[in-house]
Amino acid sequence: MWDILNSASKIERWINNIEFEDFIKNELLVDAITRNLEIIGEASKYVPVEIREEYSEIPWKK
Repeated sequence: MWDILNSASKIERWINNIEFEDFIKNELLVDAITRNLEIIGEASKYVPVEIREEYSEIPWKK
């Protein structure tokens, strides 16, 4: 779960106060954010059932 929080925090920090046009021009930033989204996706597979049930509004991958 820390991987999810850490990656989400990085993404939030990196895109804070950046215009979309500037974002898409920055290949390094796009790649870094893409990688952290991959980390979130992989880590979400290991979220305990209890938490998945508590936050059932999230479309957890089955």
